[in-house]
Parts: sequence; structure tokens; C-alpha cells
Amino acid sequence: MKDRWLAVGILIAVALVLGRALYVPPGYETIDYATVPLLPVERCNPPLLEAWEAMASGIPFENETARGAMLDMGFDANGSVTYLQFHFFADMEGEPWVHSAFVLRNGSAYLSSQRLDYRPPRPHPLGVLTAVDDIPFGEISYGERGMNLKVFHHEENRTYDDTYGNIYAIENGTFHPLREISFATAEVWHTIEIYPIREPLIIEANGKQQNENLKATRIDEDPRARVVFAPREIGLAEKVVYA
Repeated sequence: MKDRWLAVGILIAVALVLGRALYVPPGYETIDYATVPLLPVERCNPPLLEAWEAMASGIPFENETARGAMLDMGFDANGSVTYLQFHFFADMEGEPWVHSAFVLRNGSAYLSSQRLDYRPPRPHPLGVLTAVDDIPFGEISYGERGMNLKVFHHEENRTYDDTYGNIYAIENGTFHPLREISFATAEVWHTIEIYPIREPLIIEANGKQQNENLKATRIDEDPRARVVFAPREIGLAEKVVYA
């Protein structure tokens, strides 16, 4: 009898462990969609709007609720896309979700959605995505290691000047150098930041840094980088001075 109750206790414990492992809280529920057809990945021509269209056709999100673009791209020294990650928030059936696309070098795209419990107060993602698509990537120098591009959102007041000669407006497929741009608004605003892939820190066995001359540099303080402002941000800025 004792062995029988022991066996029952073990079964209950196993059931509880499995139930806990299989239970996914609502804030972490995810949906993985079938791989979409290959997207066109060409040198200096990332498939940004194609990724948006693939998500719009493959994910049943409510477009009018879409908010908050988060974009991260990598380029090799030849200007070819090595990866593309894009996320935004949008409701499905009245519930908040975040939707993601991950595109590989060969154009394979993977889509997913994850349930959330909040909606960030940010603008529709297509505005900044269109601005990034407008960038003349063929005019960028990709250096020896390649470049990264990220979209950042900001909620604080800030001023950029031409100390490092790397601030631009993007309009009609053309970079326009800026002398100064400042923000003092309650609206969320974005920067599109293109910066070189840095040499990794190498730490020797004795704990000493091998490449001692390598120092951390903020993106907006790197003259090799470009801090780019979309038309929406130019309109939101308190002050814009073109060079």
C-alpha cells in the first residue's frame, strides 16, 4: 500500500511539473507562422517594404492599431544585407501583440507574434520604415567590417549639432546635411542610426585588453556614422538648421 501511494504521489508531482512547463502565461503566448516566400535581397537594397507586405498578408493584425517600429539590420563590407529584424505592435482581435519578422541573407523570412499586455504610445511603423527604404544605400561607405542600421525611439528633449559632421535629413532619396536639430516635444520621435561594425574587444588570459587603443564611442559621436532624421521628425523638431 505504501508503494502504491508513493507511485501516486510521483505521478501527481510529474503532472504538476509538466503542467507548469506547458502553461504559457498570456503575456508570453506566441504564434510562429509558416515561412513566407523568399524576399528579394539585393546589394544595397534591403527588402523593407517587402517585409512589411509579407507581414500584412501573413499576420491578421489590425493595421490601424500598428505602432512603434523597431528595426535592426546588418550589412557586410560589400553592402549586402546579412540580416534584417523588424518588430512592431498591433492588435489582433482587440488584444495587444508584438509582431516580428526575421529575414536572412538569402531572403528567407520568418514571422511570429507574441501576446502582450500593453500598447506603447508610438507612431505607426510604416512612416519610419518608408524613410529607411528611401535611404540611398549605394552612397554609404561600408568600411572593412560592414555597417549596422538601427531605429531608436526617444521621449526626451535633445539637441544634435554638426560637431561630428554626421547628422542628416532624408528626403526624396537624398541625404541633406544638417547643422543642428533640436527636439522639445511630448511626441515620441525616432533616429535612424547607421554605424560601422566595431572591432571586438580582445581580453587576454591575464585580463588585459589586447587592443588597448580601442575605445567605446557613442554612435552620434562617431564621424563614420550617420544619424538620420525622417520627414516626420523634421516636422516635429523645434529647430532645424540645414548645412
